[in-house]
Amino acid sequence: GWKNFVTYTAQVNSFAPQSMANSIAIISTILEMIIGLMLLTGYKTGFAAVAASALTFLFALAMAVSSGIKEPLDYSVFAFSAGALLLSTMPAHKWSIDYLLNN
Repeated sequence: GWKNFVTYTAQVNSFAPQSMANSIAIISTILEMIIGLMLLTGYKTGFAAVAASALTFLFALAMAVSSGIKEPLDYSVFAFSAGALLLSTMPAHKWSIDYLLNN
């Protein structure tokens, strides 16, 4: 589990010092959980979508730098990033907490 994830994090972020792999893994996991919960519940959907887009774009860049451009393209990371950015442009999210708070 976690040990393999930290090892993979170190591989993807090969440009960062090895000692930072555990911190990067923890921070990215926490951000993924927070952003995911915000998107699932529809709370601050626009902000969460921009944050998801930025985070996945950073993952894609790290993958491209460490393993070449083929890896993020194989896993469609750029497409996920663009999809999240597209979500952020939607004016209304009818089944969300944001909609309930604004109406």
